[in-house]
Amino acid sequence: MPVLDLLQSETKRRLLRLMNRRGEITLNDALEKIDRARPTLRDHLDQMGRDGLVTRRSKREGRGRPSMCYRMTSRAERLFPRREGAVFAEFLAYLEEQGRDQLIEEFFQSFWNDRLDEVERRLSGSLESADTRQIVDVLKAVLEEAGFMPEVRVEEDRVVVEECNCPFAEIIGATELPCASETCFYEALFGRVERTRHIPDGDEACAYELPVLQQQ
Repeated sequence: MPVLDLLQSETKRRLLRLMNRRGEITLNDALEKIDRARPTLRDHLDQMGRDGLVTRRSKREGRGRPSMCYRMTSRAERLFPRREGAVFAEFLAYLEEQGRDQLIEEFFQSFWNDRLDEVERRLSGSLESADTRQIVDVLKAVLEEAGFMPEVRVEEDRVVVEECNCPFAEIIGATELPCASETCFYEALFGRVERTRHIPDGDEACAYELPVLQQQ
């Protein structure tokens, strides 16, 4: 079934608009905004999941059953065309034409340095004394706020970060500086980094493998 045909359902359109505004929603979020029964909304979300428009994850907060969180896939995001990336790309091209390449590099370095400063600010102690779990928890929150829609998991010998969205995706064809500065950001946190997937290469997400830090 073509993607646009799915939007003939007003309820599905409203669910996607809500996810587009918030990034991620729970079933309770949907109930607050959409006047439909809980089973109806759940069925719509499940169907959109089968159709490749919605992905979900469980999220535990305190005691009780974990909540199910829903967000749009990159396929669904294409239903909501945005111009910010294209305008940003034009702006970067203009700066390059004006010989301001250094300014562009400094901007992306500053962007990721600000994210690094924010991670360090939120840690209870210094970066050097923090363990892997402490850094990962703060890292995930900082990336979420920057629009990267991250999935972060700690395994026995590595940390895997998957960024399901990239705010700079539309400009990577013009410059790879965002990716280079991002690599420096991860190296500052974990010492080394390996990128295993890349949205500009056609992957669904950018993925990074980072080492589990040894306790100081």
